[in-house]
Amino acid sequence: MENISIILSDLDGTLFRNDKSISDYTKQVIRQVQANGVLFGVCTARAKVNAVKFLHGIEPDILISNGGGLITYRGQKIYNCEFSVEEVRKLIDKTFEVFGKDIIISADNEKGLYSNSNEELGDKFWTFNDFSDFQEPCMKMCIESLDKEKVAKVANCLGEGLIDYLPFSDIPWYKLSKTDATKEKAIEALCRELGVPVSQLVAFGDDFNDIGMLKLCGKGIAMDNAIEEVKQAADEVCASNEEDGVAKWMEKLL
Repeated sequence: MENISIILSDLDGTLFRNDKSISDYTKQVIRQVQANGVLFGVCTARAKVNAVKFLHGIEPDILISNGGGLITYRGQKIYNCEFSVEEVRKLIDKTFEVFGKDIIISADNEKGLYSNSNEELGDKFWTFNDFSDFQEPCMKMCIESLDKEKVAKVANCLGEGLIDYLPFSDIPWYKLSKTDATKEKAIEALCRELGVPVSQLVAFGDDFNDIGMLKLCGKGIAMDNAIEEVKQAADEVCASNEEDGVAKWMEKLL
C-alpha cells in the first residue's frame, strides 16, 4: 500500500449494496485500511445531509458530496462550489419554461435536499419546495427527464460551457452543476489541499459521473455491475457491489 495515499469510493452501486447498506465486512476492511495509514473517502452525487445518514459504522476521512460541490476533510469544509441564488433562480425559471410547470426537479446545498415532488423520492431525505420563490444557493440541481436537448437549453441559460450536465444510468434524471463542481474537479482540489499527487489515488465507481474521476486517479476501478462506459474508462474491474467488490479489492492490499 506504499504507493496509495487515498482510496475514494462512490456510494450507490459501488460501496452500497442494492438495499443501500454497507456490509459489516466492508466496514471492517475500511477500518483496516485506515489503520494502515491510507485515507478512505466517499465521493458521491448525494447531498452531504443525505449521504451521512447511510454511513453508520464507518468514519470516512474525506467526504466529497453534492456531486463534487463540497469537500469535507476530517470534519472541516475545504472546498465549496455552488450556484449563486441568482443563478439558481435562472435555472429554475428556465426549467419551468422549457419543460412546463409540472416538471419534477430537485436542488441541494449544505443545509438540505429540496424537491417539488409530491411522492417519495426513493430513500432520499428531502424537503418539499414548489420552487416558486426558492432563494438559496445550491451545488447541484436535477431534472426528471432524459431529454438531453431540453436539458441543454436549461444548462445554457447561464452561458455555454459553464454547466456540467450528465444523466444517471439507473433513474430518468439529469444532474446539473458548475463545471468546477464535478467529482474530478473536487479531487483535484483535494489533492492540492493535502499535497498528494493524483497518481497516489484509487477510485471506485459505476455510473456516468464516475468516469472523470476514474480517468483522473492513479488507478480507476469499475464495479462489475458498472455501465459499459465506466468499464471502458477504468484500469480494472472488480467484483460487484452486491459482492463487496470495493472491500475485496482493498483487502488484497492488506
